[in-house]
Amino acid sequence: MTQLFFRNLRFPTGYSILFACILLLGSGCGALRRSAIRNLAGVFSDPPGSNVFVQDDDPELIRDALPFALKTYEALLASDPRNRDLFRVTAGGFVNYANAFVHEEAKRLEELDFQRSQDLRRRATKLYLRGRNYALAGLTIDYPDFEKKLRKDLKQGLDTLSPKDVPLLFWAAAGWAGAISTDVNNMSLIAELPMVEAMMRRALELDKYFEGGAIHEFFITYEGSRSEAMGGSAKRALEHFDHVVSLTRGEKASPYVSLASSVAVRKQDYKMFKGLLHKALAIDPDAVPEWRLANILAQEKAQWLLDHSPELFLDYEE
Repeated sequence: MTQLFFRNLRFPTGYSILFACILLLGSGCGALRRSAIRNLAGVFSDPPGSNVFVQDDDPELIRDALPFALKTYEALLASDPRNRDLFRVTAGGFVNYANAFVHEEAKRLEELDFQRSQDLRRRATKLYLRGRNYALAGLTIDYPDFEKKLRKDLKQGLDTLSPKDVPLLFWAAAGWAGAISTDVNNMSLIAELPMVEAMMRRALELDKYFEGGAIHEFFITYEGSRSEAMGGSAKRALEHFDHVVSLTRGEKASPYVSLASSVAVRKQDYKMFKGLLHKALAIDPDAVPEWRLANILAQEKAQWLLDHSPELFLDYEE
């Protein structure tokens, strides 16, 4: 999901508007303030420009930079609470930060430092839910009481949405799913999984090409990590995988990692697991600049999974 975060931030323009907005936040000029804030939201989310975050080749630099950006968005939203673009970017930012830099670290630390891992999981849950809540708030602008209506009549609530709502719907569902995956003992949260699935299926129905197959990629893990008895399907996961690979021309590493860590592990198919991860590692991160950071992060995960193969496969033999 990382490549979905920032789109096209040109350094000189971006920083000029950022500092102007910070000054205007404390001023009394309401119309000028809102105009500057909306300009900033556009710079952060729309082309053309340099994809300064997603094209970076230093994940540590991005991890350290994101908290300031996220708090800046929250400050801007407080001054312009009906800005859908800002809600979208803020929601995506929190979900991506939780996924790439908090949840992933929690999983890798589980065997080494269990207490630290649990602390990070709790933090990831809160960040995922914050992202979900911003996405739902963005939808509420055009659909008053959206979440309340969704809980009352799920199908009717989703049927009212249109393709323009897919980004906010995607981030709402992704944040919700992330929180469920990090807080597996929270039965009330887990009980909401069917709602998350319905939201993602509606998003797929409205725009199956969204962000190069991001929704299909969600379903690789969702279908592939559950047994048939629990409603999962390796066949459906493979179908979604094929869609993503086709849409991304095989130049994105994360679908291979998702299929390996779900279907291959669940089926205990080490040959499939190893083959998929080596394909992910063979991708050149520089081939598609807007996927550079996402590919580097996916390849780091691929290498970690390969290094921990003995812990994932009962009959592991190299």
